[in-house]
Amino acid sequence: MNELIFPVVGAMIVFFVAVPLLTVMARAILVVLPAKKDGVAEHVSPLRFALLVAPTLGPVIWLVSAAAHQSEDGEPLAACIVDHLGSELCRDVVLFGLVLFSVLSLGVLRRVRGEGRSRPVSLPAGHAASERVRSICEGHLTLARASSRIRVVEHGVAPACTRGLFRPRVEIEAALVSRLDDDELEAVLLHEVEHAQANDPLRFLVAQVALSINPAGRLLASELARYHFAREALCDRRAVQRGADPLALARSIVTAAGPKPAPAHVAAIGGHGIGGIRVRVQLLFGYASTWPGPARQHAPVGVVTSLVTLLAALPHVLGTGPLDMLHHSIERAAVLLGLS
Repeated sequence: MNELIFPVVGAMIVFFVAVPLLTVMARAILVVLPAKKDGVAEHVSPLRFALLVAPTLGPVIWLVSAAAHQSEDGEPLAACIVDHLGSELCRDVVLFGLVLFSVLSLGVLRRVRGEGRSRPVSLPAGHAASERVRSICEGHLTLARASSRIRVVEHGVAPACTRGLFRPRVEIEAALVSRLDDDELEAVLLHEVEHAQANDPLRFLVAQVALSINPAGRLLASELARYHFAREALCDRRAVQRGADPLALARSIVTAAGPKPAPAHVAAIGGHGIGGIRVRVQLLFGYASTWPGPARQHAPVGVVTSLVTLLAALPHVLGTGPLDMLHHSIERAAVLLGLS
């Protein structure tokens, strides 16, 4: 029973004290960030994304890594005042790390449980819609390079979307292909290929998980919605920069819009409701009169990868002082209250 005090109480302090405090700080920073002339790029900056996910993933990943480090052979148990009967391993720390890891894992499973069940059937290469998409891809350098990631499906989770966490693929319904002219179809494919090359499904999933296990996540929900919308608007711009007709893309967005929303971590061209579609169409009308300039290349290392790697490595490099303090404080309080 004594060994459960630190894992349970420690996890409660992390999720109901530390994470909400960090969330309030992140929200305050997001509110006071200076506005830039380019509002679309502003809302998809790496800093804004980090502020969305760091309040939850920061302490959880660091503490799980610190718990694993303390569980390694030869690590001292100086912070533990519970008698482990001569054991070299502090089981409290192991259980604490497992509790945090379990909460994070459940958050991920809740968000991806429908991904495996929803597997649209790809149409064969000889199908008229597949042949038409192949022909469009062959006529455009960017699409030709990404053609292996493009699939024509019978019934997808959205008329046109990008799915897959580690090697995203573009899925477009045959019914939508038949409703679009060549310029519109090329524009849709360029938009979705931008999502695939930027690994947006993984970004959206990480952000959704971070907010779903955050008790104060509602404070950042509106910022995540802005980020998601801004990614769609930025993919519109990148499609135009890579040769899409802005007016054709505007028409295709309206055509692809439907009443059934795609899952939150799926990048779908027709999402974000009437208001969002109206804003994107207005931006595209502006690109029709003023070209937005050349597209920039993606950063070689993503924000998510960098953040997770840094947080996981820090306890092994700088030590586990904050975990020791939390551990010692909880067990000392338990002793004073007669619980241990």
